[in-house]
Amino acid sequence: MLRRKIGTAIFSSLLFSLIFSTIGGFEGDVFYNLYYINLLFVITYGVIASLLSDWISRQLSTKGYAREIISFFFHCFFGIVFLVFSLVSAISFFIVDRLLAKVKFGWLACIIALVSVVLVFIILINR
Repeated sequence: MLRRKIGTAIFSSLLFSLIFSTIGGFEGDVFYNLYYINLLFVITYGVIASLLSDWISRQLSTKGYAREIISFFFHCFFGIVFLVFSLVSAISFFIVDRLLAKVKFGWLACIIALVSVVLVFIILINR
């Protein structure tokens, strides 16, 4: 589950950055900054909050549909920290996480995604 959450953090940060960097016209620097700032928050706070949300929802309900609704509300509750930005990030995290749950996401894919993010960051910082 942890590898899926890490992959979710990477992909949901990408979605979040695309949403907010296209408002008012797309600029590369805004996109990069939003992506890496959001990724730092999501990979730390967001992954822990998501694991906790899923655990609480499993404790409160045994039915799949009710468990998903409870988990969604807890994702939103933990995501309201910085108002609109973090709420949109939490909702995109929840959606991407549920989509990745249907796909086998192994450790190799997780490591490749993390290394790619770090390499792109190093390249962008040195330009």
